[in-house]
Amino acid sequence: MEKDIIMRIEECYLTMTKKQRQVADYMKENIDTMSFITLKEMSKELGITEITILNACKVLGYNSFNEVKYEVRKYINVNRRMVLYSQNEYFNSSLPEYELNDKERLLTEICMEERGLMDEYARNFDSRQIMEAARLFLEYSKIILCGRGMSHILCQWLASDLAGAQIPSAITNPELNESVFATLPAIDENTLFVAVSFPDYYFMTEQIARYAKKKGAKVLSITDSPEAEVTKYADMFLTVRSTTRMFMNTASAPMALINLLVSAIKIESGIDEGSVGKEFGQLFV
Repeated sequence: MEKDIIMRIEECYLTMTKKQRQVADYMKENIDTMSFITLKEMSKELGITEITILNACKVLGYNSFNEVKYEVRKYINVNRRMVLYSQNEYFNSSLPEYELNDKERLLTEICMEERGLMDEYARNFDSRQIMEAARLFLEYSKIILCGRGMSHILCQWLASDLAGAQIPSAITNPELNESVFATLPAIDENTLFVAVSFPDYYFMTEQIARYAKKKGAKVLSITDSPEAEVTKYADMFLTVRSTTRMFMNTASAPMALINLLVSAIKIESGIDEGSVGKEFGQLFV
């Protein structure tokens, strides 16, 4: 059986120097955040030189700090651990050379990780919650979707699916000031504000969700963890994990959530796609 990073730490621990053990202890205690900390940041936090950290990595059998970070991501996904990322956190997706010895095996493992995310979502699928969220899209006259980066792409996908059900929506990108300023005046108690927030989380998405909440809007959050900051301002939130060893966000499971959400909207409406009944021009009336 291939040894994961925790097994290697435990196996090598007694052969390490005092400072190398301090590095190893930090890795174990902070396994959920090790995949995006930089060598410089870790050195500063521990008060240990970068060379000492690199030597600890070599004792564990890794040629570089990036190989350690890769193994952490792999460990997290194998063990279905939840990782919270913040804005601008470091995430390196380079592959260690040893993983390239059998490229087809590696690709198969990545495929199984993608499948694992889908299987996990299916096992935990809450149809009642999805139907409850779906009713919000039929209840509110204004629907605003908000997200940046990968989350913005998910907003576009959701908007396209909603349009197929004759439900208009507007998208705002929190990275663009003009987009935000054009959206804020439209938010009121008749608004369903959908905050899509996947790693790396963006503080402006959270702030706009907070503003929407204060203005009386209904806030629905779609994210990867109940612990994500944006859930603090949500009346309801839907979650699905999105991280694999290769990607901070893989779109497969989040797209499945969106497809199921729109399917629930169509089921809840109980009528044909062409007769949901809101005109796009009425969105901000």
